[in-house]
Amino acid sequence: MTRGTDQLWGSGPLLLHIASDGLIAVAYFVIPFGILRFVRHRDGLESGQRSAAISFAAFIVLCGVTHVASILTLWYPLYVAEGWLKAATAAAAVMSAVRMLRVVPLLVSLPSPKKLQEEIDQHRVTLAELSAARAELVLRVRATEDELYEVERNFAQTDSLLEAVINSIPGLIYAKDLTGRVTMANRTTLEFIGKPWSAVQGHTDLDFLDDKHRAATVMGYDQRALETGRAHQVEEVFDHPTKGTRIFLSSRRPLHDLSGVVRGIVGMSLDITDRKHVEAQLNQTSRVAAMGDMASALAHELNQPLGAIAMYLEGVKIALQRETPAHPALKPVELAREQSLRAGDIIRRLRAFVSGGDKIRRAESVADVVDDACRLALLGSDDANIQTVIVHESRDIFAVMDKIEIQQVVVNLVRNAVESTPAHGRNKIIVRTGQDGPTNACVWVEDAGSGFTEETRAILFEPFKSTKGTKGMGVGLSLCRTIVESHGGTIRGENNRHVGATFSFSLPLSTQDEEA
Repeated sequence: MTRGTDQLWGSGPLLLHIASDGLIAVAYFVIPFGILRFVRHRDGLESGQRSAAISFAAFIVLCGVTHVASILTLWYPLYVAEGWLKAATAAAAVMSAVRMLRVVPLLVSLPSPKKLQEEIDQHRVTLAELSAARAELVLRVRATEDELYEVERNFAQTDSLLEAVINSIPGLIYAKDLTGRVTMANRTTLEFIGKPWSAVQGHTDLDFLDDKHRAATVMGYDQRALETGRAHQVEEVFDHPTKGTRIFLSSRRPLHDLSGVVRGIVGMSLDITDRKHVEAQLNQTSRVAAMGDMASALAHELNQPLGAIAMYLEGVKIALQRETPAHPALKPVELAREQSLRAGDIIRRLRAFVSGGDKIRRAESVADVVDDACRLALLGSDDANIQTVIVHESRDIFAVMDKIEIQQVVVNLVRNAVESTPAHGRNKIIVRTGQDGPTNACVWVEDAGSGFTEETRAILFEPFKSTKGTKGMGVGLSLCRTIVESHGGTIRGENNRHVGATFSFSLPLSTQDEEA
């Protein structure tokens, strides 16, 4: 029996059930299409979310079918089929419920429209800030590009200036790699070699120098600087086809890159031929002055015995005349007396000749004279353990002097300082000029040697008495005293408080009229 007949419904309740179940069924049949469309067009859904949506759509369809079955059972007793249909719907409902429970936390975590709007607004603010930052970055990049361009332009100017400076230096400046090939040479070097840069670049000295023996020697000096890893200084002699024999003071040192690795050598050679000639002249002056001192000493020592001989011969002559006026020995005695007097006169003339007679003296800058003398005294000295420091109180200190003689004094004192400095450790020689009181100019030479004892101090300036043993002649300091005292000055030597000694000499300051 159908449910409607069994309950004896009227037409009112029957239509109500039919209308309600029909509308519900239609709605249940429409809803799955929306779900399926959502699943189809929504990107980014995970497989679990997609299967949950499809399961829920199937459950809705089954719900609609059950409502259609409820309408049919009003006329047909399909209660068993309706029951199985509800059972299938119940199973689909349970599966949908389980999957929905898993999906609900994800749905809960989804932001609300308000939250989404806030995030959108925040993103817009962030985009605006990013746009502003990008614009600022563009400005900074442009400013940096301008700075880089300016730096490159300055580098170019610096390179050009450096090249001009290197080419204007009168010395030879060059660089070579580890194999001896030339990588840089200034204009002076190319002019001295007599080769263009194309004939020198990338070649060794053996390739472009005609004197192969000299080229091999030069490369040996280069190799020595590389092997020792430190600066190497040596005097070199070159026979130039037009300039003749030239003497160079060459200094070479290893060339390191930014990482400290040795990549070659860099060298500089200065033409010291003229200085060598001046040094030879000073040495000659020193020898002549030493001979003058020796002549003075000989004249002093020989004049007395020669005078005594002349007196004794005069006495013999008088005695012979008293005894026999025409004694035959009178003539030889007279001749011997005349020759003894002549010998004394010869010694005095020799002393005057060696001393040079009248000297030309004029007002000279003490600082300039000392600078020139130090350059000569230190010429060719490559002792790595000696540092020479020259300090001038003023370059406007003038004294009337014979420039060559005073330079000889400074040369002797500086060389003595170098020779007395020990060969080990790092030592310093200090040369100072200044005023010693209101009327005197003074020069000090301080060394780091062993100094001298009280016994040797007493004979420092004595002629032919040397503190160097057999290595010295004992005329250097004696010559210095003679020259200084002839200029109206004084010379002295003192031990330093800790180590070494200081020799100094003073000269009277020149007046304004003398400087003029």
